[in-house]
Amino acid sequence: MRKILLAASVLVLGVGMLAGCGKSEKTDTIAPADATPFNMVQFYQDFSSAPPELKTLADKTMMSVQTASFKDALKLLGQLDANPALNPAQKKSVADVTAQVKKQMAKMSQPAAP
Repeated sequence: MRKILLAASVLVLGVGMLAGCGKSEKTDTIAPADATPFNMVQFYQDFSSAPPELKTLADKTMMSVQTASFKDALKLLGQLDANPALNPAQKKSVADVTAQVKKQMAKMSQPAAP
């Protein structure tokens, strides 16, 4: 009986050790570490009570910014900016976030200093 228990224990420990030996490949969809943080609080507040079509575009824009999909974010910001239903506060928020996205894209396109 002891031999069976010992063999089972060794087997469990061996499997446990092998399970922890794999390398994990981590892919980041989050903005790079040198990315400037975006101030999206006002943008979020300005669109929180917007009509559904504007809210959907604003939500997609926020997700694009959070995942560093800046080209998509600019496209969505352009769609928001072209919408005549925006109030002045929303227009200002769109302009502010657009400027932040363009600034970050310019920063990312510059070669890293040696």
